[in-house]
Amino acid sequence: MQSDKEHLNVDLGFLDEAKPREAQTQVASTYNVNWRNIAIISGLVIAFFVWIGSSDNTSSRRSTPTSYTPPRTYQPQTPVYQPPAADGATTVKNGQFSCSNYDSNQADLMAPKNEFELAQEEEELKRRSDALDSLKLQIDTSGVTQYSGRGSIDRYNAMVSRYNSLLTSFKADYSSHQTRIDIYNQQVQARNNYLLTHCRRGR
Repeated sequence: MQSDKEHLNVDLGFLDEAKPREAQTQVASTYNVNWRNIAIISGLVIAFFVWIGSSDNTSSRRSTPTSYTPPRTYQPQTPVYQPPAADGATTVKNGQFSCSNYDSNQADLMAPKNEFELAQEEEELKRRSDALDSLKLQIDTSGVTQYSGRGSIDRYNAMVSRYNSLLTSFKADYSSHQTRIDIYNQQVQARNNYLLTHCRRGR
């Protein structure tokens, strides 16, 4: 029994001494593998940052020309067109306007020619209107009734007939006169528009 215990003690001691050596060997080999991995990973990380840095520089160099703005240069504004100043040698006065000879003549050709005629017509129509008013007053104040004498009634009827005829003629002439007045005003407006467009208004 004693020899068995000694044998067991020897075997146990061998096992106790063998386990720490195996553990130390495994720790040492694991430690070496980790340094190698760290070195590889570090190299990859450094290469990644170098690559990012170089791509940023390249993109910034490429984007520089597109964002470049040339310096501003002074560009004078185009002046607003002004008609030439009035010159006695090349322009003439047409009312309150200064025009070239050609434009002044063109404007005069557009002016109505019947101003005096229309003024006379207007005076004649006024005279006829006053005559009609006077005749109507005579009719209204005649005092003729159905019981008046035959001669008074005939004179009354003649005045009424004359008044109606004169009134009809007056209305026709007045309407024709108003038409000519409208044409006259249109011609005056066209002439004024031409002067405003082609000539310079005086101050």
